[in-house]
Amino acid sequence: MSRNAYFDLTDAFNQDGRIVLLASGQAVVHYRLAIMSKDGDWIVRETDAACRRVRTVLAERRARYRPGAPLDPRWLAGGWSSHFELTDDGGRRLRCDFFSRPPRVSPQDLEALFAASEAPAVVDVESLIRMKRTQRAKDYPVIGELARLLPPDRELELTTDPDRVIELAPRYASDRPAARAAREGRLALVLALAAEADRLQQDDRRRVDVYERASEPFLRAFRELDRDALALPQSHDRLCRLAERLLPMTVGEPGREDAR
Repeated sequence: MSRNAYFDLTDAFNQDGRIVLLASGQAVVHYRLAIMSKDGDWIVRETDAACRRVRTVLAERRARYRPGAPLDPRWLAGGWSSHFELTDDGGRRLRCDFFSRPPRVSPQDLEALFAASEAPAVVDVESLIRMKRTQRAKDYPVIGELARLLPPDRELELTTDPDRVIELAPRYASDRPAARAAREGRLALVLALAAEADRLQQDDRRRVDVYERASEPFLRAFRELDRDALALPQSHDRLCRLAERLLPMTVGEPGREDAR
């Protein structure tokens, strides 16, 4: 069986100290709830040194930028994310995305994860669940599976599985509307879970729309660049100059990840 290339990249990024945490689909793979994910997402420390280390590792692997912000703390701090693509030695195309302000995750929780050097360099289950509360319907069954890894009282607060809510609600106190609805019967519970998911999806859609609108001029210019003609350090410098003209460093509410 071939090794997970994204796990290997995580080790390479963190070789001299923990500067990235594996997130999103590859984190679900880490927790053994999926066997694969098509790309890699990492939370990166919001420092020049961390960004420089990641870019160095990617440059060694001949990565190139995909449409997105420069991997630079100035834009990461505004909630933007950076996207790369490379081909590994086995001919596999790898897509690598980085951000420092994941939506719905507190800075305090992130700092605790970066400080836990003995634990795997992977986002914790509760933070991963919050990150998965996106506009994509396919993320909500994954949340239900992730919630099973939590203590039962926390599972009740976060699960999307109506069967688990029915089982747990009589045993644990909760102010969650879905938990209260479970006392009224399964139909009331299912409707409460659907309303909750719809609210979360609409919130995420509004967040992403702000970034999409703000990035339009920059992305139009980005697509005109000949990124294949330059090595990553040179293309990074060029992208930063473009972003300084066309990509605002702060959009809407800072602390949010940008649109994919």
